[in-house]
Order: sequence, then structure tokens, then C-alpha cells
Amino acid sequence: MSQITDQIKERLGVAEIIGEYLKLEKAGSNYKALCPFHNEKTPSFMVNAERNFWYCFGCQKGGDIFTFIQEMEGLEFREALKRLAERAGVKLPHYQAEDKAMKSRKEKVLEMLELATMVYQFYLRENPVALLAKEYLEKRGLSQSLRDKFRVGYAPDSWHLILDYLKKKNYTETEINATGLLANKTGRSYDRFRGRIMFPIADITGRIIGFSARVTPGQDEKSAKYINTPQTIVYDKSRVIFGLYQAKTAIKRNDLVIVVEGNMDVILSHQVGVENVVAISGTALTVEHAKILKRYTNNVRLCLDMDEAGQKATKKSARIFLALGMDVEIIVLPKGNKDVGDLVANNSDEWQKISSQSKPIMEYYFEQEFLDYDNNNVKQKKRIASCLLNIIKDIIDPIEQSYWLRKLAIKLEVEESMLTDILEKVRLQPEPSISQESKFKKDSFVQLKEKAKTRREILEERLLGLAVLFSDVLQGEFSSVENNWLSAENKHLWEMIKQGKLDDENELKNQLDKLALRVEYSYDEQQGLAENKIEPTEEFMLVKKELEKAVKSEMVKKITLDIRRAEETGDDETAEILLNKLGELKNQDLKSEN
Repeated sequence: MSQITDQIKERLGVAEIIGEYLKLEKAGSNYKALCPFHNEKTPSFMVNAERNFWYCFGCQKGGDIFTFIQEMEGLEFREALKRLAERAGVKLPHYQAEDKAMKSRKEKVLEMLELATMVYQFYLRENPVALLAKEYLEKRGLSQSLRDKFRVGYAPDSWHLILDYLKKKNYTETEINATGLLANKTGRSYDRFRGRIMFPIADITGRIIGFSARVTPGQDEKSAKYINTPQTIVYDKSRVIFGLYQAKTAIKRNDLVIVVEGNMDVILSHQVGVENVVAISGTALTVEHAKILKRYTNNVRLCLDMDEAGQKATKKSARIFLALGMDVEIIVLPKGNKDVGDLVANNSDEWQKISSQSKPIMEYYFEQEFLDYDNNNVKQKKRIASCLLNIIKDIIDPIEQSYWLRKLAIKLEVEESMLTDILEKVRLQPEPSISQESKFKKDSFVQLKEKAKTRREILEERLLGLAVLFSDVLQGEFSSVENNWLSAENKHLWEMIKQGKLDDENELKNQLDKLALRVEYSYDEQQGLAENKIEPTEEFMLVKKELEKAVKSEMVKKITLDIRRAEETGDDETAEILLNKLGELKNQDLKSEN
């Protein structure tokens, strides 16, 4: 695989590819630009043509042409690989026979879903059986152009229409079953969607991967209002976001995504010119949904239904976005409007106005919780504290978190330290809802939060960056770096550097390129990017010395803690051994200073 990616990189320069998306300015031997992945006024995005690498000093994203296309277009690696391979004229071999078979099955499923979409569109547009569906859509204000844009259709109330149509196209019943278009009962297959308005769900490239189907008013309204495509080889509800394909350009342009409840809310928003809108169809928001949206913007506004279920979903969704470090605000609909669709129907101009007016998530919840607050009611204080602390704990920024904690203490008339203690206990509580809903078990709230780097970690990265950037000059100094100074991951990187194997592992090479670029350039939010003037040997020796100090400092802290524990348990023998060890360390420090 590395040979293929290297071949593509040789034919496609990183500056050439990124230059199609961003306005690049020359910066010494490199290029700089405003980062497309976060909002900024001063360029922090650097492109290094020599290393075929890019890096943003502002949001710390970086990589090669593949990671850039993945981030910009919201693609998986293989999709980005395929796109760039076609551009470079590089033929991709199939990875394995089973992989080839899976690709063939997926392509067939996508072909059948595309055909079904065309059939549903035809019936809505041309066939009288769709009269009730047409009347409903027209009443809701959906123009023909808007129906075409979202490829809205109609599934006639027939048991075998799609089944028979696809069979005539030479697909087997087994193959058709893989699309999710059929249901099965007593061993017999029949059309899953009957008598329903069909809203196709597209992936990020515009391919139809499933449907959300609404029962037609006037038909069997006792059945479920909406039914969706079940899990298939192309449809995963934990990753599906309705309207993202149509909204992605507007999201990037506005650096903002608005999340609403339903399909109609999204489509009607487009009707009035608000296009940076998406919906999570038929499921609760998952961590994966939030991660996908974060590829396009760090700013999200929630405008879910105003009923009790909608408000619970709002709170839950807000916590997921906050845990990813995103800026979350709430759009509050005027009274009398259950959802965005209602608002557009009642006053089409109002949604444009309302969608640009929002409140920070914490400000909104403070207002809600303190609406009927009685400062003499202890039960109310406990309830409010519990509710708001569960949200505050998910705020990553420590300054912002501290601000809201202080504000809560003032409003509740309690000591801030008390709330801080409670907050620590809340942090330790498990988050079953997240782990249960997400297939990606690692994505808990705690794990989503980025840890601040220790001084030792910063020094390790600086040392590695210098070694990569000035490997020829510093080669003779490498042997003076002791292995126990480095973390397990950095030991592996260090060995790669020492052995000159910087091209062996693409992901690790990207890490090293990031470190090298951070050594080469510094960044200030006010001043922007500046090339560093470094004397390699002098800087390397200085960093090495500081790293050694940091390692010994950590060891001293650990031994001191172990001594305290040994003394508390009455283990005098262990305490004495540790005291001797601590003395040796301190003597070493004295010798090195002299």
C-alpha cells in the first residue's frame, strides 16, 4: 500500500492539491494560508512542499494529501485514495479477493438504490397514485425544484413494485434484500416502503445509501409516521446525517452547522435560503455523527423540537458536542412553533432571522434552570447543581469551565470549592449512555477530551522535531539520549530517526513531520507564522538537558509518593529502600550541577 501512496504523492504535489481549495501565499521555502478547519484571521496553516506535508498551528491538524482530502471532503481513507489515484493516473490493485467481492456487493447495492430512487421520483412527479403525497408536499411549501434537489419521491402502495422492477433489471432476490428495500415474512420478500413519501439519504459524495419514508397523510396513518432503511453494508445509522451532502458547502462557507430534528425541517430551510442545516434522521445523535460534523466546522447550533423529547435530545446532543471541544449554541423557536417546519409554514421570513439568533448553551440552561428558582429551597439548589454540573463538566476549555462554575456558585449562594468537589465526583461517574449508543467504545466523554501536554511531553516532541529537521548535523548527539527519557510511542519514533527509516510507516512519518514543522516555525495568533532561526546543536543540547531534568523530577515525585504510602501502611523496609533511592537521585543532580 505504501508503494501506491508514494507513487501518488510523487505525481501530485501537496501544494498543487491544497492550492485548489485554498489561497496559498509563499512563506520562505513553504506556503501559508488561512486554515479551512477552524475560524481564524491570521494564517496558521503551513504547507511544506519538500516534505509533501501540511500542518495547522492553530488546530494542530496535519498530514499528507490523503488526510487533507479526507478532512476537506469528509471521506474515508479508501475513498480519498481512489479519488487521488484517478487524478494521478495510478491504477489501484484490489487488496484481497474478499475485499474485491465486498466492493462488488456494495456497488450493486448502490446501483439498485439509485434505480429505486429514480422510480420513486417518477411516481411522485408523473403518476396519479401520488396525488395525496403531492398535495401534502405542496401544502408544506416544497417547490418542484426543491423536491428535485433532495430527490423526493413516492413509493406506491404495492407489495412487489420495487422487487419486480429490480428483478427485471437482472438482480436476484438475494441481492435486492441486501439494499434494505425489502422486508421478509414467513420466508417471502415484499417491498418495505409502501404508500410513503420517500426522502433519499445520500452519503457525502451524493450516492443514495438509504431512505427515510413518511406515511402519506390520508393513508394508513396508524402505522409508524417514519420508517427508515435498516442497517446494510452501505447504511449505518450511527454515521448517517440527512442533508449533509446538500449542506456541506454552506457549512464551510458559514463555518457553522445548524442541527434540526427532521427531514422536512432541513428541506424547508433550503426553501428560505438557510442551507447549512442537517438532521439526524430516526436516531439519537451519536459521537460519530458529531465527529463527522466537526470535520466541517467547530460551531454548532441546535434547534430540535420544543417538546419534552426534543429538549432531552438537545441536552444530550449538546454534551456530546461539548465533549469534542465544539462551540454549542441553542436556537429557541418562537412560542406556538413545534419545529422549524412549522415556523417556515407560518412565517417563511422568520426562520432566516431566528436561525442567526442563538444563545450559548450554558447561558440557555442557566436561564431555564433558574426560571422559578427559590433561593431558600434546598431541593431546588441540589437539582439545579446536579443538572448544570453535568453539563459544565463536559466543557473542555478550563477558563470557560471555571467561569460557569463561579457563576453557578454565586447564583446558588454556595462556596465555589464545594461545587468544585462535587464536579470532581461527577467526572468520575461512568457514562453508560455514550458507550451503549456508540459502536466505538473508546469514545466516552472522558476520552474525547484532549489532555493538556506535560512539560516532559513537550520537551520529548521538541527533541524529536530537532532530530528530524537536523538529522545530518545532530547524528553524533543521538547516542547521548537515554531510552528511559522517552515514552513508549516516542521510543519507536526515536528508533526510526536513528536508523533513518522515516518513510517506513506513513502515520508515524506524519507525526514526525508535524514535530519538525513546529520546530522550523513558531506561531502567534497576533503575529502569525514566523520562521525560527535555530542553532541545531546548541538547541538540541539545551532541550536534552531540560528533558533529563523533567524526567528526574517526575521520578522524585513518584518515589516521594511511594514513600508516603509505605509509611502510612507501616512498611518501614520499603520506605527505607525508597529513601536511599531518592538520596541517590538528588546526589546525581548535585554532581551534574557541579
